[in-house]
Amino acid sequence: MMLLHRPRRGVRAVRRPAGLWLPLAWLLLAALAAAVPLAARAAPGSAIAWPVILFPDKHLSPYWVAELIVQNKIPMQIQAFDVDGDTRQARRFYQEWLGGKSDFSETTLEGIPILGARDGHFRITVEFRPLPSGKQQVRISSAWLHGAVPQLVSEQLQRRSYLAVPMGTDEFSDTFSFDADRVNRTTVWGNTLSVEANELYIREQALVAGWTVLSRKTIQGGTRAQVVLRRGGQEAVIALAHNGVGCSIVISNTLPQA
Repeated sequence: MMLLHRPRRGVRAVRRPAGLWLPLAWLLLAALAAAVPLAARAAPGSAIAWPVILFPDKHLSPYWVAELIVQNKIPMQIQAFDVDGDTRQARRFYQEWLGGKSDFSETTLEGIPILGARDGHFRITVEFRPLPSGKQQVRISSAWLHGAVPQLVSEQLQRRSYLAVPMGTDEFSDTFSFDADRVNRTTVWGNTLSVEANELYIREQALVAGWTVLSRKTIQGGTRAQVVLRRGGQEAVIALAHNGVGCSIVISNTLPQA
């Protein structure tokens, strides 16, 4: 699954070494997708005509990784199934299936084979990932990348779920995920300020905006920090870490949909 990067409007992007924040964003998105059970029928993307995903064997047990996430305004679905041993049969199946569609591609990223093709408005991507259990996960994602993209996240929801970060901070991912009655917004940021300076700014701006600090802690000599905030039905967790040249920031805010 590709990471869709969009510089944040109205915020001056800082200069950064290539690839500095990307691994964190990939890790975050994978963890988010694996951890949040979603129900598309209650989510704003339930009316989308998603592509029908084929599977190589009727005896497989496909499962949802995410029925709906919206990453940088792009609606996505992710399904997967696990197999014992190698994935050659599954790879041949998806090479044949996707090979008959337009814009077919086959590549390897950090040792992970990836197939992709266009299906109408969508880009279907198939990844073959090793699991800690020794099994192989075949992960199939559908992302609306072509044509007019439906806007599933309202401006009101964006405002309600926003927490301020220092000027000059670069945003690398903005992901909304939905369940029956709640929504999670997880953003990945990076800048060249210290962990302490970022934590102080975010916490003080949150207090001004009506948030209450539930907990805060700094560990590993000030190179890592975590703050937990609450405001009404919202709860936000901010994780900050020094990465060698600056600070990586992950903000996860869970709130009611309505």
